[in-house]
Amino acid sequence: MKIISQGKIFLSDQRSVTENERIKRYSTFNFDNIYNPAKEPIGNLYALHDDTLAPNASINFFHREQGHVIIIPILGSIRYFDEDENQIDIEVGKSVMIFHNENSFFKLQNPYPDATISYLIIAIKSEEEHTNSPSFLDIDLSKPNQLDIITSDTVPFKIGVGRFKGRGENEYSLSPFSALYSFVLAGVFEIDGRLLHERDGIALWATDKIEMEALSNDAILLTIELPE
Repeated sequence: MKIISQGKIFLSDQRSVTENERIKRYSTFNFDNIYNPAKEPIGNLYALHDDTLAPNASINFFHREQGHVIIIPILGSIRYFDEDENQIDIEVGKSVMIFHNENSFFKLQNPYPDATISYLIIAIKSEEEHTNSPSFLDIDLSKPNQLDIITSDTVPFKIGVGRFKGRGENEYSLSPFSALYSFVLAGVFEIDGRLLHERDGIALWATDKIEMEALSNDAILLTIELPE
């Protein structure tokens, strides 16, 4: 018998918005001076930014917490710089994960003179120190209705991405004492009985299996499994 999950939905239109001539940012959780008691982090996941960056523009990301940052391009390539003199071009279909120490920063730049780009920034706290060397993560969407786990076993969380056909289903086996945050990149999903539209998110816990069904074709889902 399936255990009924506990959960919390984060609606797309309730995200905080930061906008200027360089960037438009939608933030799922509280960040910087923006605070809403309903937008507290989920476990160690404390930032999920959905950004659009203007042509030739750049932005700095100040990392107050020790932990991992994952950058996923959605539209166009993005250029990454940090204090350790790493300079990386990240293309669509790839992702980069970097461990940052507390109170460090990195810069992201749009390399195109006449086109905007969009990308996700995911930030996850970590009590343990890891190498600061960037890790490239491949994103494979070629297998329908499956979540491709892009992270390795060396980190205490799992990030998955999958493309689903209409009515495509999957069942996610959740590790004991873990939570799963799911974010709809495209399309419409029903996740454990909850309806989610594009850019909606949901955190689920206190269950062992989570049922997922796409209600539109070419729907794309991002998942982040976090230990308690």
